[in-house]
Amino acid sequence: MRAAAEARQDGLDVLRAVAILLVLCFHSPEAVRNVLPPVLVPAFTLGWMGVDLFFVLSGYLIGRQVFATREDLPLGARLRTFWVKRWTRTLPLYLVVLGTYAVLKPLVFKAPFLGGGWHFALFLQNYSALRDFVQSWSLCVEEHFYLVLPLLAFGLRGQRWPAWVWLMPMAVSVLGRALLVGVIPSSPPVREWLAAYPWGTHLHLDGLSVGVFLARTAPRWRTWPARWKAASTVLGLGVLAVTLGLYGATVLGHTYLGLYPGLSAGFGLLLVGMESWRLPTGPRRAVYAVAVTSYGAYLWHGLLVRVFERSHFTLGIWALDLLVFFAATLLVSWVTYVAIEKPGLRLRNWLLAREEPGQVPGKPGYS
Repeated sequence: MRAAAEARQDGLDVLRAVAILLVLCFHSPEAVRNVLPPVLVPAFTLGWMGVDLFFVLSGYLIGRQVFATREDLPLGARLRTFWVKRWTRTLPLYLVVLGTYAVLKPLVFKAPFLGGGWHFALFLQNYSALRDFVQSWSLCVEEHFYLVLPLLAFGLRGQRWPAWVWLMPMAVSVLGRALLVGVIPSSPPVREWLAAYPWGTHLHLDGLSVGVFLARTAPRWRTWPARWKAASTVLGLGVLAVTLGLYGATVLGHTYLGLYPGLSAGFGLLLVGMESWRLPTGPRRAVYAVAVTSYGAYLWHGLLVRVFERSHFTLGIWALDLLVFFAATLLVSWVTYVAIEKPGLRLRNWLLAREEPGQVPGKPGYS
């Protein structure tokens, strides 16, 4: 664990840990959400933003991998290496969690796994009315991104494009959401929320776009002096504050065309400012433990919320209930990280070892 933690970047792990904790707060069990002190309700209501932070991080980390790939390698080798890295990282645990939903729903929760299953196998559920495994919509966005990005970067020589071109997908999403205004209700009843929300990939490219832009421009801003990076952090917080001040704590951001671009810009500035952070050993280990299990926590937390709510679990104090929920989610995620994700990474290394020499390996925990 120590060697892996040393190979990571503390600032990015802090952002990843913040992102997953925001998501867990937003989706915390009713025993927590129903008794929160009023002063904390807005903070929990804003937890959905963790997904947008994840998008910025993913765009940056995957973009960095793409732009580091040698252009003189055969196209097929570059594509194969990229997709092997991504799919051995994301698919094993996704399939396990998906199978768990399919098995446990009828046996434990006495309800069918709604919506069939073929679209979950093809990552097309974000273009349907989600009723189960709802959080997988953002994984669909990521998988579509993994499919298209290398085709653009390697097949169409996107590695040489000007950095500003990589911000164009954001414009596509803004236009797509503009076309939805007036079609999707801004305040649907709670039961209709999942069906009404626009989950489509083309509507959620803002954060990924900003992340890839930052990866393309990284050779410049990574050399900035510390005071510039500190200013970027402060500016990022300011952009987030202004964005939320303008649009409020609403997850139905498709009705506000500036919400997602503002969040993505704010998180991008935070990434620039925090990427080079170095933490003391104690905090580093704690942050690493949360960050490394964040993917599993994101996939598992929906089922765990159902377990907590179906069992009516509570210790009578909302803060303790929240800590138990966090601990249970991270524990399950750590077990499956060791049992499923790490073997997937070993499979990746074995497959890549068979490729032509000279491939650029990703950093442990990020690629």
